[in-house]
Amino acid sequence: MWKEIPAEFLVSWPIIEPPFGFPAFEVKGNRLFRCLLDRVICTMKDLGNIFSVLSLDVGDDKDQTAVGAPTDARKQSGKKKPVNVQISEADEECPPAEGSSERFRSPLVWIDLEMTGLNIDVDRILEIACIITDGKLTHLAEGPDLIIHQSKECLDNMGEWCQNHHSASGLTEKVLASTVTEADAETQVIDFLKSHIGGSYQPMLAGNSIYVDFEFLKKYMPDLAAMFSHVLVDVSSVNALCFRWYPKEYRKAPRKQKKHRAMDDIKESIMELRYFKQNIFKGSKK
Repeated sequence: MWKEIPAEFLVSWPIIEPPFGFPAFEVKGNRLFRCLLDRVICTMKDLGNIFSVLSLDVGDDKDQTAVGAPTDARKQSGKKKPVNVQISEADEECPPAEGSSERFRSPLVWIDLEMTGLNIDVDRILEIACIITDGKLTHLAEGPDLIIHQSKECLDNMGEWCQNHHSASGLTEKVLASTVTEADAETQVIDFLKSHIGGSYQPMLAGNSIYVDFEFLKKYMPDLAAMFSHVLVDVSSVNALCFRWYPKEYRKAPRKQKKHRAMDDIKESIMELRYFKQNIFKGSKK
C-alpha cells in the first residue's frame, strides 16, 4: 500500500521503531499531510483516506470548498470538517413566484413617493408608484400608480415648495378627489410585489434618495416596508460618486425632466442607473 504514495511526499528510510511492523518514513513539506499520516499510522483506521487527501492541492492559497464531494468520502474522514461558505446578499437569486415570469430574478423594487414634505412626524404620503426590474435593469414590470386622499387642511399646511410643485403638476387637485387611503395603496402594492417575487426572499428597494421614502413607508405602510431588505440601492449616492470619480462620463448622462410625479421619477431613476451601468460600471475588456 505504501508504494502507492508518490515519491515526492515520502522518503522511506527508518527513523524510529515503527508500531505494528509498518516501515517508518518521513513526510516532506506539508505540515497538514504529516499530521494526517501520523494519525493513520497510530490508529490503523481508514488508511485509504490518505489518498483522497493527497489528491488535494494543499499548496494552493485560494479558498476552495468541495461542496459537491461524495457523502461517503466525508464519512470516511472520521470527523466532519467545517465548510466555510460565504454567500453575500447580493449573490442570492430570487426565486420567481409560481406562475410569474422568469425575468425577475434578483429583482430591484423601485418605489417613489410624493409627500406633503420631508418631516416624517407631520407630513403624509400623497402618491406612490412601483416598478420591478431584474437585477440587470433589462426587464421591468410596471406596477400601481396611486394617488392617496388627504384632507384640505393637510394640503394647506404644505410648505411653499410643495404647494407650488404639486399644484403645477395637478397632484394637489387629484389628491382631494381621490378615494384611495394609505391602507388601500399599501395592499395594492403588496399584492403586485407578491405576484412577481416568490418565497421568503427580501428584495432590495431602489430609487433616488430612497432612504427618505423608506422612512415614510415604515411609518405609514409598515407591512409594505417589512418586505424589503435593509440594503438599499440609492441612485443618488451612485450619482454623487460618478460626479466625483468619472466627471467626463457623468456630463454625458441623460438629463432628468423632474416632473415630481411618482411614476415619472421612477422611470428617470432607472434610466439614470442604466446609463451608469453601461458607461461607467463596464466589464474589463480581455
